[in-house]
Amino acid sequence: MGREAPPGSGALGTLFAVLTLPGLALADEDSWAARAQAGYTKTGGTTDTSSANALFHIAYVLGDWKLLFGLDGLYGATRGETTAQAWSTYLQGQYNINPRLYWYSALRYEDNRFSGFAYQETASTGLGYQFIKTDATKLTGQLGGGVRRLQPEEITLDAIGGIISTMKLPSETDAVLDASLTYEHSFNAATKLLAGVNVEAGQQNTMTNANITLQVKMTNTLALSAGYQVTHNSEPPAGVGTTSTLTTLNLVYEHKNPKLAPE
Repeated sequence: MGREAPPGSGALGTLFAVLTLPGLALADEDSWAARAQAGYTKTGGTTDTSSANALFHIAYVLGDWKLLFGLDGLYGATRGETTAQAWSTYLQGQYNINPRLYWYSALRYEDNRFSGFAYQETASTGLGYQFIKTDATKLTGQLGGGVRRLQPEEITLDAIGGIISTMKLPSETDAVLDASLTYEHSFNAATKLLAGVNVEAGQQNTMTNANITLQVKMTNTLALSAGYQVTHNSEPPAGVGTTSTLTTLNLVYEHKNPKLAPE
């Protein structure tokens, strides 16, 4: 049986549809940018394993306003058993106070079956600043605060790492500090490095997501990338590890716009 969707997850999708679809339908080439990637690996032999991941990020700009949306997912299996399954999404609106300083409000939702949390959802607001903004290098930081709701769950795993049973614990709400840093550097016209870290620190749990990706262009819109991602939860329920990692090889599609980046 599928898990019941937590309160608020439907509202997030509705908000995204209301805010983005009319604008994107009328958007011209100068008002949006997008990045999508997908990867799949399968190994055979003594241990049969497979994994897949996908990402879609889009940005839309209208005057001093910018709207960002992202959706990420991954799946892994060993000997036919699911051993990794997660997805996350975010929606952020921001207003440029000046060419480098901006105000933002954001909604984020994460569902990772193997993290010890049925879901974590956050609403936050704060300020962002573009410390470096050149053609070759971009460095942006955000700092704010908000409210997060999460639901811990106890998980029982088998020897392979598949889930035998889960028991949901009462949901919890707390105030969080929201901080992030994103970095992009182009070594040349074909090769660039992307990196980022996001921290949601609260009394119930501190969740940290960090990633780094090296991307090499094949055409104007297609590229190959290799990435590494680390997710850390400081206070998962007993029996669940605090840290998970993901290594990916991906095919990337990118619609670039010199006015903005999709991430």
